[in-house]
Amino acid sequence: MMQAVMESPGNIKFRQVNIPELHEDQVLIKIKRIGICGSDIHVYHGKHPFTTYPVVQGHEVSGEVVITGANVSGFKKGDRVTIQPQITCGQCLQCKNGCYHICDNLKVMGFQDTGMASEFFAVDRKKLHKLPGSMSFDKGALIEPLAVAFHAIRQSCINLFKKNIIVFGAGPIGNLVAQTAKAMGANSVMITDISQFRLDLARQCGIDYTVNVQNSDIVKAVEDFFGPEKADLILDCPGNQNTI
Repeated sequence: MMQAVMESPGNIKFRQVNIPELHEDQVLIKIKRIGICGSDIHVYHGKHPFTTYPVVQGHEVSGEVVITGANVSGFKKGDRVTIQPQITCGQCLQCKNGCYHICDNLKVMGFQDTGMASEFFAVDRKKLHKLPGSMSFDKGALIEPLAVAFHAIRQSCINLFKKNIIVFGAGPIGNLVAQTAKAMGANSVMITDISQFRLDLARQCGIDYTVNVQNSDIVKAVEDFFGPEKADLILDCPGNQNTI
């Protein structure tokens, strides 16, 4: 099968490797779509602090079940699936408290472990999530970043019903956070950015208010759209020190 390996920053090679052998608790997936995350771009430029080379990338994926191991139930050939890329120890205090996303020994496929940039990928059954048969592979590959957005909203511990929400940053994660807030009952959602292209896309996705902070005053915009009570929740999504 074909596999993409980044041998060094900016240097991706395609190589022929054997289809992985399947263990009894694993499922062989034919990879259909792979998303390119902002973290992947950092790896490409050699600026990811927790990734060494060579590395096989790919952690936002969708695929189709090819073969299931002897101990696997609940999946069959042809099922559409996505893969949870985090590898956790299950033993540290964080994992025992259900906070496995900050596991003391966390690894992520595509960064500290082999990612999915291959024609086929063998993965433990517990890392698989079945997709609706009607869902496209394109949308299936967005499940992982959508899970990030949903987790961020849930961490706020606020009931969003009829609340006013601001999202800083209209990149893919910010856009998904804004859409998730709408889906969870927010009254109105404002999203900000310096890219008009991203703001226009957010509007197409149903976000109520968009503000380009290069040519608009954010404080005035909040008062104009939300009134004196302003916003109930602000989510920071650019990961930029200036917005923090």
